[in-house]
Amino acid sequence: MAGKRETQKEQRREAILNAALDLFSKKGFDLTTVEDITREARVAKGTFYNFFLKKEDVLLYFLDREFAKSRAEIARKMPRTPGISEKIELLIATYIKYIFPNKEFSSVLIRERVMNLGTGSNRNEMSLVHELAGLFDEAKGRGEIRSDVASDHLAEMVFAIYTMYVIYWTNGLIKTKKQCIERIREISMLMLQGVARSRA
Repeated sequence: MAGKRETQKEQRREAILNAALDLFSKKGFDLTTVEDITREARVAKGTFYNFFLKKEDVLLYFLDREFAKSRAEIARKMPRTPGISEKIELLIATYIKYIFPNKEFSSVLIRERVMNLGTGSNRNEMSLVHELAGLFDEAKGRGEIRSDVASDHLAEMVFAIYTMYVIYWTNGLIKTKKQCIERIREISMLMLQGVARSRA
C-alpha cells in the first residue's frame, strides 16, 4: 500500500513539474502563477505546496533531477573518453542535452538562473565549474596542458563560453542545439591551444 501511495505522490509531482515547464515555456516564468500551474496540472493548490514552497523551487527540482541524469551518463562515458578536449565536449554536450530540452524553456531557464550566478544559489551550475576544474587538473597530470595555469580559471572560462553560446542559441543567433555544442567545442579548443604544454 505504501508503494502505491508513493507512486501516486510521484505522479502528482510530475504533473506539477510538467505543467510548470510547459507554462514557463509558453507564458514566461514571471507571468506564470502557482494558480496557473495547479490549474494546468489539475491538482489542488495545497498539493503544489506539499512539494514546493514557491515556483522557483520547481526549476531547482528540475535542475537537480536533470543534473543527476547528466552526471550518471558522464560517469559511464568519461572513462572511455581520451583527451581534455573530448572530455570537455562530453561534459558540456551531456549537460546541454538534459538541462536545455528545447529553446523556449531554455530561454526561461537562462534568464532565471544566469541572473543568480555568483549568489550561491546555483549549486548545480557551480558543480559544473568544479567538474571542469577537475578535468584540467587531470590534464595537467597527463602533461596535456601547462601546469602554471590555474585550473579554476580555465574552468570559469569554459563555463562562460558555454553560457554565452547557450544564450546565442536561445536568442536565435545559433539555429540548433548541435551547432551550439559545436561552437562551444571550437572555441574551447582555441582556448586549450593557448595553454597546451609545449612538446619542444
